Amino acid sequence: MERPPNGSENDGAALTYAEVKAIASGNPLVIEKAGIDAEVGRLGRLQTQHSETQFKLRQRIRHWTEDLPRLKKRLEATRQDTAIRQDTRADNFIIELDGETIRDRGIAGALINRWAERLNRSQSERCVGNFAGFKLFVCDTFIRGPEIVLKGAATHTAKVSDAALGTMRSVEYAVQNLEETKHNLEQSIKESKKHITDLNAQCGQTFEYSDRLAALVQRQQEIADALDLTKNQASSQLESDSSDDVAAPSTETATSLREMGFAEYEY
Repeated sequence: MERPPNGSENDGAALTYAEVKAIASGNPLVIEKAGIDAEVGRLGRLQTQHSETQFKLRQRIRHWTEDLPRLKKRLEATRQDTAIRQDTRADNFIIELDGETIRDRGIAGALINRWAERLNRSQSERCVGNFAGFKLFVCDTFIRGPEIVLKGAATHTAKVSDAALGTMRSVEYAVQNLEETKHNLEQSIKESKKHITDLNAQCGQTFEYSDRLAALVQRQQEIADALDLTKNQASSQLESDSSDDVAAPSTETATSLREMGFAEYEY
């Protein structure tokens, strides 16, 4: 069976005092257990990474899935606004502000800017007129400052410029740009659906080495039962043998330890 990717060679290679003594005596079960312990630790970390990846995938699927209804609603509203939008391009320009009909872009922009100055830092909004079939509001937000909002089935924002004509150009662009807005929303919906499909294909995959890990854990327990190397017994052995020297492992045992990655150990 293919060996999973390795971590550090000494990952999970810490030995108890009792295990070091048993290895020094050449006990093959303890040598086997040391190797299995390291492999179980390595596979356990891979399993944790797999679980974290699956969790993130589910989060992303939920994000895209929850975002779809909002995008679809926005698209439908934009389609409705495109249908009722009036043509105000070139000489067709006309706007109603403060109850007056204005056909000059410079004057219209100056009036909107004046409202923006009045509302600056007020965190409020004011309907100041109508444009191209939309209610025109001047709003102030604490973070972004004054902005212009055109409300139909959807809302469309424009920027307040230092120049009157700049402000009016931004307002006109907001309603003349509805076709591009629709296109962008259609693309976002298409991409969201693709993301959900792709992520669903990855979500729910089982851990590649789950069978091997289960078999190793079972063997690990079998060896532990055979050796009776519980933590309490290991501690008791440590206390009773604390004054004894640990015999140096045989050449054959030392070679086995090096092959498993235990280049250094403490006892």
